[in-house]
Amino acid sequence: MEKRSLTAENAMDALAIPPSVGTASGDALRSVCDLHPSVRLPTGALCVRTEKAYGSKRRDPNVLILQKSLYFLGKMGIIGINFLQKRGAAMIFGRFLLFLCVLLTPLRALAAPGDLPSLYFVCAAASEAAYSGDLPELLRARLIAAGWQIESYETPGHRGTVGRFFHLVRTAEDGVETHLIAFPGTERGSDVWTDLRLGRAVFGGTTPAEFLAMRDAPVTERSATPLVHRGFLDYTQAALFTDTFPDYGNRTAGEIIAAELRAHPSAHLYLTGHSLGGATAILAAARLADMGVPAEQLVVTTFGAPAVGNAAFVQRYEGRFTLHRVVMSGDPMKNILAAPLGFCPFGERVAWHPARSVAKFPHAMIVYVDAAIRQLYDAYGGDRACLFLMGAPNRTEGHPLYVAPIETEMDEVLTEDAPYMAAVLRDVLHVCNAQAMFATVDEGLSENGLLSGLTTHLEAARASGAEEMIAYRITGARIRDAHETYRITLERAVYDMDGNLIAASSRSARTGTLTPIETVVYLFAQD
Repeated sequence: MEKRSLTAENAMDALAIPPSVGTASGDALRSVCDLHPSVRLPTGALCVRTEKAYGSKRRDPNVLILQKSLYFLGKMGIIGINFLQKRGAAMIFGRFLLFLCVLLTPLRALAAPGDLPSLYFVCAAASEAAYSGDLPELLRARLIAAGWQIESYETPGHRGTVGRFFHLVRTAEDGVETHLIAFPGTERGSDVWTDLRLGRAVFGGTTPAEFLAMRDAPVTERSATPLVHRGFLDYTQAALFTDTFPDYGNRTAGEIIAAELRAHPSAHLYLTGHSLGGATAILAAARLADMGVPAEQLVVTTFGAPAVGNAAFVQRYEGRFTLHRVVMSGDPMKNILAAPLGFCPFGERVAWHPARSVAKFPHAMIVYVDAAIRQLYDAYGGDRACLFLMGAPNRTEGHPLYVAPIETEMDEVLTEDAPYMAAVLRDVLHVCNAQAMFATVDEGLSENGLLSGLTTHLEAARASGAEEMIAYRITGARIRDAHETYRITLERAVYDMDGNLIAASSRSARTGTLTPIETVVYLFAQD
């Protein structure tokens, strides 16, 4: 077993985030496992096709050309994966046995986010943070700085399945805890094999031993038998109901969770995930319900998750836990298993629509995060929507800083993104510096990199007691010959109280692995 930990400050350093983002309680250890899979893999099956082999070598780093290929919708496009070759580059991964112990802390009291937009945002952030990449790393660092403890568990299971989940815990000043379990979607070779196991298995039982016995029972077509996706079932079993903890009566993680929830009726557990992760969250909640956890204690939020079971499964488990099923317009995953396996979705369907700037990636988790950010700002009616992320007292007091209006200049498609880009930049500035003061005048950083209306700003800054002035400009332009890909640039200028320009910077990044809004946060973190 291996455990790798980061402090809040180290997490900030790893992302080159300024020290001011660090937490006042940073001396407390924030353990976090940062997984680094060797290949980024897809998030959901589209179709299976049989064809003649053109050769046994890779011609493209993301595509395997073989006799039978399963075509997936990856995080950013279509990927073909061979599933006959049992040992290939896409299937060779080191296994990390990571058993971290936050889960062994009693689940006393859990606090829900105050409203659905906040719940959706926290769950979307956690679901993306369960992946690897720029945005997940940024989100994990931000969540740690906000006072969340993040622990990662990974367990090998049946027939090459590797079950994984992230456990996030945040304790409020009054001692109330919020617990959230996030299951990652498909990105590893073992995850691909999980998705490929399209057979059906019987779902039932009340203990891990009974779960296995029911899984291995013959599948019948009787309408009263709950049947689920075999690969998803094995993933859930591996993640929560395989490894035991001797110090806790040789119980599995799932048994410990169920016992703690039963012992504390006022507690709630939030489960979430994207695609495969969302399917796992549903099955995990169903397992916990069968172990005696009341419906009011289980809240599941999924993003782009396929249906997991037949009509009998739906009939047995609908109403046994709260299920928010978030579906993006154009996301094919919601119906992918309905026809071939006869599966049915259930729960509250929450329909979202992607922004024009990211409409070609409707299944990507970054698009769900983007939509969650927008809805959070819309619900709050302006800036400061994300301030709950900063925690208490997880923010440095900083120094008196006068912030000029944030200027934006965008490609036509990005005009609807611009208000959110400016709002999220104001939020991260305020999170970093409690004494940031935002100007009410109209002029900001000009195209030539200098602050317009400098004299007016100086008067306002001096009157407010500021020690420095800072101005930002965000521009977004379409990249030529790149479909729906944009270059986002963040310019910054810092002035002293005599009006002298003392620092300036300009950073840019392409969208693709990040949406335009998320790119602004990423660029700010790099500055």
